Amino acid sequence: MTITVENGTLVANANSYVTLAEARAYATARGITLSITDSVVEVQVIKAMDYLEAQRARYQGMKVSETQCLQFPRYELYIDGILIAETTIPDILKQAQCRLVMEINAGIDIMPTRTGASIKKETVGPISVEYSEGAGGLAPEMSMVEALLDPLYGTKNVGITTIRV
Repeated sequence: MTITVENGTLVANANSYVTLAEARAYATARGITLSITDSVVEVQVIKAMDYLEAQRARYQGMKVSETQCLQFPRYELYIDGILIAETTIPDILKQAQCRLVMEINAGIDIMPTRTGASIKKETVGPISVEYSEGAGGLAPEMSMVEALLDPLYGTKNVGITTIRV
């Protein structure tokens, strides 16, 4: 499998925002060693990309071209209030992809499939519940990935609290 990196110029057949070398360097800088086998890391990079692509409804702005392979680059993307050029792949997006590779490398299924009920036993009075092991497809908590992606997501609903004095 070949990794073809999108660099902001609408690269044909792009399937990643990072190279294998970038993914390895990111992991190494954080004390993690990825597989020495390129084909193993390539699969992890593609799975990480699948996760990023699955977030498409959450991203700000819109794709630059209807024919581009991936969700980025984008028009009308703001990070920290600054408009990002439509030829730019944000560094935080690349970092998120590398972080996802690290999660996959650690054995985390970043996009699990739900596999039925996760309650093994249930008693109604006086309430008792027993869950099965491997609670069937619950999404893992990847707080670092979400923190990196959060600035790329659309506007948040902001609640206004009124205090009477």
